Amino acid sequence: LILRYVNFNADGRRTDISSTTRSRDARRPTMIQETPTAIISNMRMILASSWLLRLTLFLLLFCCCCESLSSSSPTTTAVVVGAGPAGLAAAMVLPQYFDRVLVLEDAPCSSYDPSRAYFYNVNQRGQQFTKDFGINLSQRGLGVQEFARFIVPADPEQVFDYDVQKPIQQSLSKKEKEQLGTMYWIPRQDLIDVMTEAILERNSADETNIEFCRGVHCTHIEPTDDGRVKIIFQCKNPEKVDDNNSQTQSFVADLCVGADGISSKVRQSLQDGRFQKGWYSNAKQTKQVSPRNFRLKQYQSPSYGLRIKGLRLKPNFAIPKGGGGSSSKTLVPILDGFNYAFQSATNGPTNRLNLVILPQTNATMNGRSVNICTEPNHDLWNTEKIRVDDGGQSAKAYFIKAFPRLEWDNIVEPDEWELFAATKGSSFPSCQYSPRMQVSSSSGSGVILVGDALHSFPPDLGQGVNTALCDVMLLKKCLEDAAAVNSNENKSSLTFLPKALEDYEERNGPETRSLIQLARCGAPYQYGQSSLPMRLAKKIWMANVIFRLLLNKITLGITPKPAILMMMDSRKSFYQIMRKANTLTAILWFSILFLFGSFLRTKAKIGFL
Repeated sequence: LILRYVNFNADGRRTDISSTTRSRDARRPTMIQETPTAIISNMRMILASSWLLRLTLFLLLFCCCCESLSSSSPTTTAVVVGAGPAGLAAAMVLPQYFDRVLVLEDAPCSSYDPSRAYFYNVNQRGQQFTKDFGINLSQRGLGVQEFARFIVPADPEQVFDYDVQKPIQQSLSKKEKEQLGTMYWIPRQDLIDVMTEAILERNSADETNIEFCRGVHCTHIEPTDDGRVKIIFQCKNPEKVDDNNSQTQSFVADLCVGADGISSKVRQSLQDGRFQKGWYSNAKQTKQVSPRNFRLKQYQSPSYGLRIKGLRLKPNFAIPKGGGGSSSKTLVPILDGFNYAFQSATNGPTNRLNLVILPQTNATMNGRSVNICTEPNHDLWNTEKIRVDDGGQSAKAYFIKAFPRLEWDNIVEPDEWELFAATKGSSFPSCQYSPRMQVSSSSGSGVILVGDALHSFPPDLGQGVNTALCDVMLLKKCLEDAAAVNSNENKSSLTFLPKALEDYEERNGPETRSLIQLARCGAPYQYGQSSLPMRLAKKIWMANVIFRLLLNKITLGITPKPAILMMMDSRKSFYQIMRKANTLTAILWFSILFLFGSFLRTKAKIGFL
């Protein structure tokens, strides 16, 4: 630009080439001599006399200052504690409102864990999230439209063949199948892998900025002096220890999402009263809320305390046909879309076993995971019978005795037996929930609970992952609504956050309470509990379900179906389901009391006469 408007001759004199009084040749720029003295002289003249250069340098300096000021604006941060399905789903929602999203996970890596080798059934409720974020469940999951199960007899002398054995399944009408939709069976680890891959793809496309920090254990959270949230954690990985060699570190965030499961440290911190009184206030509630409102409300369920862990079978697993003779070793392939229940030859109260194989789409590559669920006093948890120091040999011998039909040497790897014996497994929780779900400060920071940190129950209903994803979808909706009202404000202010969290709690409260009520009576006797009280209770439960179903048929649908069947319609909320079920229960009890009172009145009149 300078050479275009200003020309310097060899002797250092300035020549203005823009003058119209010069000749054509004079207006042509003169080349600068290639000598060091001339170059230095010319540069000095440029710096000293060029008004255009001064203006250019001023503009550059002004732009740099503006960029420095803009980069020093506060960065909003959200920390998600827990990298299960609920935590990963929350992490995918938050980048729209926060500059940085950090996910903390206790496990050092995402890998197969026999204590968590259970399957998820993602129905239409959970698919609201997967469809919204473009997660293709068919990559790892198997879609089915009904529940059907084959019973495999324990005695190898009995023939198992699809010509002989017919599946046990519920007959559904076309309308009921449309309501149920396509459900996807998917192992827990596969669902986590699919969601993690979706996050990494969004990060690589610069759509999100989600970071993972694995091998860290959150100990508690606490407020900061400026109204933000500090997450304190311990590093399990020595490589992540800071320069001070301190294994206890912290992050400061504007939002902390507690998705750390049943024993949530985030919820425990809220219950312990670590946050000041102002954090627990709620503009929509007239009474003051205390930390005690984060204490879990727990209810016992017949399936509470049952223990479960998984056993991985080799790929291409098939079932021996049995029946004796040359055809007994013929293998019957596993059909897609069906459950398989293997009955054990041992039938005592502490050695009866049921192996359940659920539908799985990638079993030919990764093998099949078998869920084993028993009562706590079962031999499976007795370390004298299933030793942990013999490389899994006692576990293998136990299964050979219990299931003589199966050739265990050909279907389970040797190291899998050792891993199975060493795994403690997990227990079914009670039906529990936290009455409060969030706290927030006036500065625009907050803490919120989702998934098992908010509500947990045994897997009787198959709704655990679906309700967790519904929690996140509701949070997304509340954030969108609150941000739309404050659309004119700066994103970094987060003034909309307290209202969004309050709306989430107000709308999710009735749904959570209804969910826990349904979990207590949904299907808690499906695990074959062997005790006498449990067997009697199961008969009463079955009679109640059959009675309500017949009443629904007799009244042509005026009375509702049993709650466990209404749940299959994902268009209905749990609140709507339990409101109908409770209304019918109240009518039935009133009718029973009325008839009983009428009977007593009649008897009294007869006695008086």
